[in-house]
Amino acid sequence: RSLQAACHPFVTFLAPMSIRVTPLGAGQHVGRSCILVEITGKRVLFDCGVSPGAKSSTEHFPELDKLTGGGKSLTQLIDVVIVSHYHLDHVGALPYLTEVLGYTGPLLMTHPTRAIAPLICRDYLKVEARNNKFGGVRYSEAAVSACFERATCMQLHERVVLDGLAITPFYAGHVLGAVMILLEHRGKSALYTGDFTMVAEHYLSAAKVPLALRPDVLITEATCCTTVRSSKRAKEQDFCRKIQETLENGGKVLIPIPSIGRGQEICLACDRHWERAGLSYPMYAIGGGMAERGLNFFRLFASWSSDLVRKTEEPFNFNHVRMCDLEDVIDSDAPMVVFAGPSMLQAGVSLSLFRKWAPDRRNLVSFAGYCLPGTIGHFVQAKVQKVNIDADTTIQVRCSVDYLSHSDHTDSRGILQLISQVVPRHVVLVHGSDKMMQVFQPIVKRRLGVPCSTPAQGECAEIFAGEAMAQEVLVSPDLVRSARSVPCPPAPPNPHLELTPSVCPPSAEFAGLFMQRKRAAGDANGALELVGKSARSASSAGLRVHTLRYRHEVTALASATFQKAWAELAHELRRAELPFRWDPAEPPWNRALQSGHQFSVTLLSKMQCCIRPSSNTGHWKATVDWTDEDERLCPAVAPFLDAFGEA
Repeated sequence: RSLQAACHPFVTFLAPMSIRVTPLGAGQHVGRSCILVEITGKRVLFDCGVSPGAKSSTEHFPELDKLTGGGKSLTQLIDVVIVSHYHLDHVGALPYLTEVLGYTGPLLMTHPTRAIAPLICRDYLKVEARNNKFGGVRYSEAAVSACFERATCMQLHERVVLDGLAITPFYAGHVLGAVMILLEHRGKSALYTGDFTMVAEHYLSAAKVPLALRPDVLITEATCCTTVRSSKRAKEQDFCRKIQETLENGGKVLIPIPSIGRGQEICLACDRHWERAGLSYPMYAIGGGMAERGLNFFRLFASWSSDLVRKTEEPFNFNHVRMCDLEDVIDSDAPMVVFAGPSMLQAGVSLSLFRKWAPDRRNLVSFAGYCLPGTIGHFVQAKVQKVNIDADTTIQVRCSVDYLSHSDHTDSRGILQLISQVVPRHVVLVHGSDKMMQVFQPIVKRRLGVPCSTPAQGECAEIFAGEAMAQEVLVSPDLVRSARSVPCPPAPPNPHLELTPSVCPPSAEFAGLFMQRKRAAGDANGALELVGKSARSASSAGLRVHTLRYRHEVTALASATFQKAWAELAHELRRAELPFRWDPAEPPWNRALQSGHQFSVTLLSKMQCCIRPSSNTGHWKATVDWTDEDERLCPAVAPFLDAFGEA
């Protein structure tokens, strides 16, 4: 202080400045996300959600009381509130913040979030009114409408500037309209991920963040930070197979799903399975007007979806799933599949069907995602034999329980991939259990050499952000030639906000691996080098490359099914100018294969498929080997692989 007093004022800017991250919710637990970030004099609140499975009123809402102080209003204390996506644990307490506590400042979100979040909040109000767990709801339906009417929408890559604070959203996958948020102010930056996924889904693409953003702090979710997932395609095939077996044995299947988001993906996967397998068992979706309005929003915002959905003329039109009411199915004895919400069996239609069907051993409850601790779904996933619905009701769980473990949250590899891609100075883990984060924290420190914090609820993590230092990176000419141009769309006009060009000007996108090598005896730190992802490039850099391959063998695959699937794949390969080769020649499609003959085709990154004669007339023995890279190189590979899931 004495030094600053004796010198000119500009000297104070040379000292390191801190960024403070305080979880008011989602600190060392999953649920009620609410993260306060203080960056060079600005206070930003990310998300404001609830915990549906909370055991007490104090754990249900974020600790918003910690925002008040000094006789100032919330509008004076918070510069802006930004919502990452529409899930209840990220947006459920937002109307309480704006309409009850009185925050009237800037409120930013994407167009899909602004359209879908009110439906989620109104449905939450109905469930809470029925449960009456914590003395009733804290806000009204009118508050929901007023809250989202005051929101301002952002476009992807649009740089919004509020009093010198720059805010830029990037595509996060996870659900429709989900974004990561980059904050920039006075030379300091912070990237908040919200929930995200680094692997493409049926209806969503993977998260897309520019390379080497180099934020001073990365605030990332850690929901599945100790999980390493296998092929999602194989898991979905197994998921559908168990459903089909239950129906063939005379049972009924309950699939608790959210009415909007993950539910549409599961319906799409089952609808495709029904089409391929030629099944006639009825599938019903119970969601009332909310589900129908949700589907309309998904069709409206199809531009946020995956390439496969955008190329479909009528996205989210299901051929085998019909809408119905609870009374139409609850007393029926016929085999059927019912999609119903809420996804964690807190209340509503899914809980009513669970009460009725759980005691029957023939039936199946098949969860499509993660259930928060404290919810009925969480206990059912743990396969307990008795579940207490309320103080007076206990249900015997004799039915089978299945779980499609491929969550819409990224796994540990995805989090490490994001950290490696954006190259932050510091990492803060939120939205994950304490035990999991304690396992993952040293992995980030040891493997990536990045400081990592896991602040508890209400605890402040202070990151000292020093002056940025430019550093050269060595890049091979081959990698430069293979770079793709990534232009950014112009920001649309907005009379209410000051807009400047995107934070990411037209640039080149590299796909490689960063490593630090010692170039000379006097170079203690070594030089950064960007090497290619190929095995040859990695080997020359002294790295070992491991490739995970999948193999599926079918002893009796209908020849017509294979021919149809291959014709569609071959068409896409030719259109994309991707080579493939049959050995010894292309099979005779119009006549049966002779005994002892074998035909194999090689394509993409050494993907192989082999067909041989089968003892069943009109069927072939078929084997397919592939990697995740094949599915990324050509979207048409996924439907081709689905053909092998019938046996």
